[in-house]
Amino acid sequence: MLIKRVIHIDNQGYQVEVPDACPVCHRHSEITTSAADWVENRRGVQVVCRCAYQECRVFFICSYGPMPSPNLLAVRPLKPPENPFPGTISKLSPTFVSIFSEASEAKHLGLMQIAGPGYRKAFEFLIKDYAKSLEPLKEKDIESKFSGAVVAEFVPDARIQAVATRCLWLGNDETHYLRRWTDHDLEDFVTLIKLTTNWIEIEHLSKAYVEEMPEKSPQAQKS
Repeated sequence: MLIKRVIHIDNQGYQVEVPDACPVCHRHSEITTSAADWVENRRGVQVVCRCAYQECRVFFICSYGPMPSPNLLAVRPLKPPENPFPGTISKLSPTFVSIFSEASEAKHLGLMQIAGPGYRKAFEFLIKDYAKSLEPLKEKDIESKFSGAVVAEFVPDARIQAVATRCLWLGNDETHYLRRWTDHDLEDFVTLIKLTTNWIEIEHLSKAYVEEMPEKSPQAQKS
């Protein structure tokens, strides 16, 4: 969301929109403007803003154009939110989390042609690391196969297999010349990746609790 601020250039006031949350710490604190001036031979304006949150206090620049009715074109720097994945996923595939974070940073910078293949690579690490956790004795076989074959052969859970397959469909669209799924975009791809991690976490946690708590409790076995 955006909020209104008034800037002054050459003793003239202009109303501009700035983010209502800091693009670095993502907290909704007071955003102040400290300087503004023309750029690109007066075709645009840049405004220096600052986050008021005491543990952040970073400066960032908002770029506008064209004048005299400026539209917000870009905000720099941008930092993606912290890792959104639970400990189960971070432990299962730390490389997935690392690559996903880099792809998210590219996406926040507007580098969509880079972000898409990055998310596709991240997903390959996720699904292969997950498959290896299920079939540790087939590690080399899993590593050498295409991701689609890994999903089909080594992922028994129908829910994970369903969303993972669709992840691969959209992931391929991000790396191929022609798109097959023209009604779906990068946001859908990211949503499917997160859905896959959710199902994997549910499967892992469910299995862990079932193993820790067998049907006959220790007390019941003694009686």
